[in-house]
Amino acid sequence: MKNKNHKRNWLERKLDEYNHTMSLVRTILPFIILVIQIYILTKLT
Repeated sequence: MKNKNHKRNWLERKLDEYNHTMSLVRTILPFIILVIQIYILTKLT
């Protein structure tokens, strides 16, 4: 196997630091959107 010396750019390293936080946001955000949509629908009827 070849050992690649892969240099990561600044943005990739920064995003990697916040990987778990972004995953949590991706998990919680759909539920928040669903609650807001239900609220709006109940106000329309």
